[in-house]
Order: sequence, then C-alpha cells, then structure tokens
Amino acid sequence: MSGSWLQTYRRVPSPRARLVCFPPAGAGATVYRRWSALVPADVEVVAVCYPGRQHRLGEPFSPSLAASAAAIAAEVARLDPAPVALFGHSLGAVLAHETTVRLERAYGVLPRRLFVSGRWPPGHRPPADPAPDPTDEEMLDHLRVLGNTQLDLFAVADLRELLLASLRSDYRLLAEHRPDRPARTIAAVTGYCGDADPGCTVQDVAAWRAVTGGAFRLRVFPGDHFYLDHVTADLVGDVVGQLGVGRSPEDVAAVS
Repeated sequence: MSGSWLQTYRRVPSPRARLVCFPPAGAGATVYRRWSALVPADVEVVAVCYPGRQHRLGEPFSPSLAASAAAIAAEVARLDPAPVALFGHSLGAVLAHETTVRLERAYGVLPRRLFVSGRWPPGHRPPADPAPDPTDEEMLDHLRVLGNTQLDLFAVADLRELLLASLRSDYRLLAEHRPDRPARTIAAVTGYCGDADPGCTVQDVAAWRAVTGGAFRLRVFPGDHFYLDHVTADLVGDVVGQLGVGRSPEDVAAVS
C-alpha cells in the first residue's frame, strides 16, 4: 500500500468494506494487527502509523492533529475505491473524527460510519489528560490510573525513551487541539466505552451525538479505558455488523 501513514496486515482485492483504524496515544499500528483476522475475508483493515514510531521511527513527530488528519485523509482518498469506515480509540478517536471531516469536505468521500472509543468529542469538556509538558512519571501515573497493564515495557532500557517520546508527543497534540466547536460529520457515529473508564465516562462518549448530522449509536462494554484489549472479538464483531457486511448485534446501551 502506498503512503507511509497506512499499514495493511492482510490485503484484500476489491474489498467490500475498508476499516481505517487509529491507535491511542503512544501506540503504533500493530495494536490493530489482530483485527485483520477477526473481520470477514472481504473486509480490509488498514491501521494508521503515526510518525516517530515503528517503520516511521526516523521521522519527526507530527506538528498537530490537524496536519496529521490532512495527510491521512489524502492517503485514504487515494486508495482503490471501497466503502470506508473509521475507528479510533482515545487520541485515535479525535484523529479519526478530524480525518472523517476532511474526507467529506475535501475529497467528497462519505465514510459509511465513524467509530469513536474512549474519548469525548473536541470542545465537550476540559481534558482529563496530563497537564502540558508532563514529567515522565506523570505520564506513567496517568496510564496506570487508566488501567494500562503493559507499563513493564517502560522498564526496558532500550524501549523506555522511545515509548516516552511517542507518548509525550501525542499528549502534546491533544493538549494543543482544543477547537471551540467540533466540526459535524455527515457520517453516522457509533461511540464505544468501558463502563469503568476513570478518564472518560459513558456520558462523555454520548456527547458525540452532537458531532454528527446522521444517526448516533452507543455501546458500553465492561472494563476500564483499555476495555478493548479484553473484548476485542466482541468489539470487532459489533463494528463489522455496522459495515453492511454482517448482522449488527443488539446495543448494550443506547442513547435516546
């Protein structure tokens, strides 16, 4: 696949649908590697790789979420035609939304659906992220509170600085991205969250209803901010059911 922003682990000729997935802060495209094996054979999963990590390790970090969204939208628009949907968790939700807006307005690409997870919409309320320019320990404490179970990776000397640098860059992007009024999408939106997420409540995710001109759906899973690591198959099944390539499961929770 052309373009360094996009990574595909299982290419699909003439896919019936394409799902573009945006990682959370500090993460790389590999967090969605497993998803390719969980979707139907005619669905292609495309993971976004942010600069400064994995195969883009030598590149400078992005200057802003707006710049990232513009670059990603341009690459998605150049892909072979197929119905497209976008999924993003945490920071990835904000970036998926910004990319959706640009696909609709700049390229006339109307995504089948926008899936946002573990994040409130821009402008909804003051961020619960660390203060600007946090220390290493403040960032790690924040991950610990959210329920991250992979903090032992930061104890590996060869990984610590790389992981902290990516995390710091992504937190900076979030801190600087504060639009007064988030742009509305034409695409319908589905919001996901964990019922015990200490950093993002069900009501926070429900606020995405105001960001779409289409339908809105909410599903709540058991778990904290990293709930999707424990219910991956159920989550992917729910997403696929809304792509028009499978049966949509009943909502666990819905906003009237």
